[in-house]
Amino acid sequence: MTKAQPSGWRALKPTLPSAREQDSADKQKLFAAARIAAKVLQLPSSARFVLDQLVGCYRGELVENRILVWPSNKFLMERTGLSERSVRYALAMLTEEGLIVAKDSANGKRFGQRSAQGQIIRAYGFDLSPLPEKLPELNERLAAIQERERERALAFDELTIHRRSAQEALRTLAEVDPDSDITDLMARALELSRVTPRRSAIGSADSARDAWHQLRMEAEDLYYAASAGNPCRHEDKNTYAPDKSCNNHSGDMRAPERPIATADDLVKACPDAMDFIGQVRNDREFILAVGRMRGAFGVSPSAWVEAGREIGLLGAAVTLVYVIQLQARPTPGAEQIKNAGGYFRVLVRLIKAGQVNLSKEVNSLLERY
Repeated sequence: MTKAQPSGWRALKPTLPSAREQDSADKQKLFAAARIAAKVLQLPSSARFVLDQLVGCYRGELVENRILVWPSNKFLMERTGLSERSVRYALAMLTEEGLIVAKDSANGKRFGQRSAQGQIIRAYGFDLSPLPEKLPELNERLAAIQERERERALAFDELTIHRRSAQEALRTLAEVDPDSDITDLMARALELSRVTPRRSAIGSADSARDAWHQLRMEAEDLYYAASAGNPCRHEDKNTYAPDKSCNNHSGDMRAPERPIATADDLVKACPDAMDFIGQVRNDREFILAVGRMRGAFGVSPSAWVEAGREIGLLGAAVTLVYVIQLQARPTPGAEQIKNAGGYFRVLVRLIKAGQVNLSKEVNSLLERY
């Protein structure tokens, strides 16, 4: 006896597509519409999870010429891992956004009614038809969002170029003309570093980009004025010492000790400060680079000499980088450092007295970033 073929929605599909299948919505397009809607409407994760599950419940055939699904809250909870309250909130949000329409039964339950042949002829649950209907509008809004993101990315690229150029100009100016007064420019640069939005954060880069551009122009003008008539950047101006005062007192300076923090650690822990210092290949270059910049941050020659004598040149350099970073981006709840030079001198004495552990302080910044 030949076994009867199953009927209803579980029946095997014929080789040739039926009219019903030709009229059925494309499930892949439905998933694509759901993803676009999630991005355009910035749906929270709970709503995205529930919407994906609703689309996944669609069997590929229209019911009453609509895209109807009828999963229970328990099913959605099991598939998403959300609480019932979160599922209800997500469904309400999707309904409010017009992505789904609730089709309630008399008893409030969700189910499908079958014909005598087992076909689903009526269903109560959620209608997903608005998703493909809204697709043209969603695509248009998505294109606008992508254009804004492209413009934002370009603005951040320009910001980065101006910021790096300004910092390079300030570093070069401190090297070419150590006697030039760039304290105000450095203060503005530190403040800009503090308020400049990060690329990964929400916000426009326009105002910060323009501010960095203005600072770059002023720093480069000063550099060109300082280097007028001096084609060589590296005159014999005590190149191998952080500054003249340090060279004069080199006999009182402690030699560099073992690294308090590696260069990679400092770049990660103090990114804003190291942007001003520039790239260095070893401890010696690091000490020289910080020594050249110390005047720009308000550290007097006597304070630098004292720091080198008390905690070593490497310790002094790391301490100043640490102070610059705190000034650029204060720790949450802390006041911004107003006088970096004074803060540096006090911190050096605390480190010398053993009241502050510099390595731990740098590590705390590593954990912060």
